[in-house]
Amino acid sequence: MGRDMGMAQQTQQWRSGNGEMAWLSTLVETMEMLSDPELDATPCDPALLAAVIAHLASPALPQGLYGSHFSLRN
Repeated sequence: MGRDMGMAQQTQQWRSGNGEMAWLSTLVETMEMLSDPELDATPCDPALLAAVIAHLASPALPQGLYGSHFSLRN
């Protein structure tokens, strides 16, 4: 899966038969890239780090971004 692929193309690929495998391959590729020791030694912008910490400290949306109150348990 190319890094230039748009969101619509990614969504379409996810819905295809090979979408799950492509998604998993991309996840593994990203994790391998992030585990590079050289990347780990790169300093992080303090403003970006503060923004990430603030975002993670905020409460999650109750039903998620596209959630609904519908449940099969009703």
